[in-house]
Amino acid sequence: MYLGDSAEKVRTCVRPPAMRLTTPANEPHHKLEEILAKPSTRKVLGWLTAMASDNRCLFERLCENYENPELAGISRLEYGAATALIKYFVKRFKANPATLKEKLFHHPPTVRALALTARSIAKYGLTEPQRFVAPLIVVWNFTQACNLTCKHCYQDATRRPVHDELTLEERLKVVDQMAAAGVPFLAIAGGEPLVSRDLWPVLAHAHRNHIHLTIATNGTLLTPENVARLKECGVRYVEVSVDSISPDGHDGFRGQPGAWARSVQGIRNSVAAGMRTSFATCITRQTVDQVDDLVNFAIDLGCSTFTHFNFIPVGRGIAMAEDDLEPEQREAVLRKLNRHLQEGRIGIFSTAPQFGRSCIMNGAIKDLYPTGHVGLGPGQRTRVLARYLGGCGAGRCYCSVQPNGAMTPCVYMPSLEVGNLRERTLTELFNSEVFRILADRDDVGDHCAVCDYRLYCGGCRARAFAYTGDMTAGDPGCIFNHGVWRTVMARKTGAA
Repeated sequence: MYLGDSAEKVRTCVRPPAMRLTTPANEPHHKLEEILAKPSTRKVLGWLTAMASDNRCLFERLCENYENPELAGISRLEYGAATALIKYFVKRFKANPATLKEKLFHHPPTVRALALTARSIAKYGLTEPQRFVAPLIVVWNFTQACNLTCKHCYQDATRRPVHDELTLEERLKVVDQMAAAGVPFLAIAGGEPLVSRDLWPVLAHAHRNHIHLTIATNGTLLTPENVARLKECGVRYVEVSVDSISPDGHDGFRGQPGAWARSVQGIRNSVAAGMRTSFATCITRQTVDQVDDLVNFAIDLGCSTFTHFNFIPVGRGIAMAEDDLEPEQREAVLRKLNRHLQEGRIGIFSTAPQFGRSCIMNGAIKDLYPTGHVGLGPGQRTRVLARYLGGCGAGRCYCSVQPNGAMTPCVYMPSLEVGNLRERTLTELFNSEVFRILADRDDVGDHCAVCDYRLYCGGCRARAFAYTGDMTAGDPGCIFNHGVWRTVMARKTGAA
């Protein structure tokens, strides 16, 4: 059938039932889940998180003034009572007060993320996984312009900006929309964002609106001056793409001699400035044997995290789809990444939603687990959190904004536009019918429909869409959807 609330129509299919190949996982639970599921709790959460005219809610103000020694008069009485109530619950759930104060109550991005989560529970109830009223994270492809010509570029970036890119005034209004929706995290990508003069005022405006900022870059323009300027504008995390341990391999992939040396120097500049820095690699058949070397190199450079990007054949990547990993190769990569994660020398993230499932299948309850787009942590509580936040977040807790203001569920689904922020608000578009379908993990096909780990994974919707044209199909990259992969490959061979 065809679904959609815009000019772009989306094809979904009724797919035959699949034989379950997984075994049930030990599903940990937390008593907080029972509390959050109560209708009375939803009403309280809605009251606490209703947005005021200053784009903030009561919950945010309570956290900001938690144990604030500068309070006086009526404010001291008002917030003192709230502090006492919070302390009661902290003691009841045996949490660490000092850690909560530093990492939660007085950490605005975390507070905004919790407020958005609570507002989403108030509207939709506690859902597995959790559906959100606005994105936890927006990835903004800031400009189409880039100084490199990477073979796998999902954006099909060009040397110059395209004619219909947002103006500075329009970009600032997009930030205002994110602030009004309560978006806690904004990741700026490209093209190459550092080639745009509009980047700096937009970053500063987002920082003033208490939005946590990260930037994804090829690293060639990360001079010490630019890194210092990024920090001044509120950027807290820089992700640099390096595609091979070999300079020649990277330069050939990126289309420019000397790119590897400049990117690695950019990483060194970022680390030296005290910026949290991630070493990011898109693993293909050409680099699948370099995983351990790449992770160790990232550690040697002083990076805080290593990010594995799942190859998806969109943009210029369509021309190199034959370099995509076989499902067995991807599974082996995820096992290696989990081993590095458990060693604790560096944080490990992956855009392959199967990473969460792999960590559970190959680990113990006390191990570290990823929670999708929001981080990682140890033990049972993280496993519980991962059930609500983990796996593919496209259209559910994450979305993409294109250089011209078009909104899509994911950067790897550039053709699936649900509207434009020039014409409609971010909140309206995020609650579109297309996004509702993507948020429903019961409305998928193939093994993704029956997998015991679908709450932690759900399959990559972008891969399903890119390979089959059906965003609800099984993810061809998963080892449990090998039949889908064989069908896709057979069609390619037949077409050739």
